[in-house]
Amino acid sequence: MANAIAETLDVRPAKRFHLAVQLLTLVATEVHSKSLGQSALIFSPHPDDECLGCGGTILKKKQAGATVKLVHMTDGSGSHPATLISRQELIATRHREALSAAAILGVDDAYFLDFKDQALSTNATDATQRVVEILGKEQPEQIFVPYRREPMAQAADHVATTNIVWSALESYPKPVMVWEYPVWYWFHWPWVGFQKGCLGRRYLAKNSLKLMFGCHALLELRNSVNIQDVLRKKIAALAEHRSQMTELVPNPAWTTLGKVSGGEWLEMFCLDYEFFRCTLHHPHA
Repeated sequence: MANAIAETLDVRPAKRFHLAVQLLTLVATEVHSKSLGQSALIFSPHPDDECLGCGGTILKKKQAGATVKLVHMTDGSGSHPATLISRQELIATRHREALSAAAILGVDDAYFLDFKDQALSTNATDATQRVVEILGKEQPEQIFVPYRREPMAQAADHVATTNIVWSALESYPKPVMVWEYPVWYWFHWPWVGFQKGCLGRRYLAKNSLKLMFGCHALLELRNSVNIQDVLRKKIAALAEHRSQMTELVPNPAWTTLGKVSGGEWLEMFCLDYEFFRCTLHHPHA
């Protein structure tokens, strides 16, 4: 029975994917154009997350005349093993890529906090202080952080980034709209299919909660931005992150974003819409 259920869920992956996206588009409300003109700070756990999760929205905000600045939380040194590329070379490469992508997105400035990749939570105190200082200097009207339901297993730095920024907001004196953007959250059914070879009874029993988890998008990601007219430019900016998009080293161990879930996961970032959970944060009295 379990095998039959799994096969039913993913017998036509393309149809399942497009139906899920259509439903999400229907339940989400398109963001008012006025809010796109407000200044924003984009907090990115690693260089490339800003392109993936909200690159199109950054472009739309720049079209609307907004000031947009990036804050890259980590140095990006953990994306590939040191046996293939040295840590320092990877850090330098990802810095260059981030600046090239930022130029295409048209952002006004970028901060590199350079906390160690995959260890952001252990530097939470120092990172929070840095974010408090940046918030005080920039005084943004909007803040973008990873979605609160990013999975810890794939995205510990994403979870840490969101927690750090929310902690820093405790001392921020102005109301600010917080936009949460999903990245690794999309690595759940129905946005990607089951992994081949994992369709048995035990897999379904262990992952039944994940099925429900992926459907949270329909309840919480209720804000959308139409990026159809800037989608090609978003993809061009993402392509600047060459270490993530291509095999810089000809080795099967060099992972790329396009290899994740057979390309379905990356397809979520090439849609006509980007989806967000928006919350107005009020300062404490």
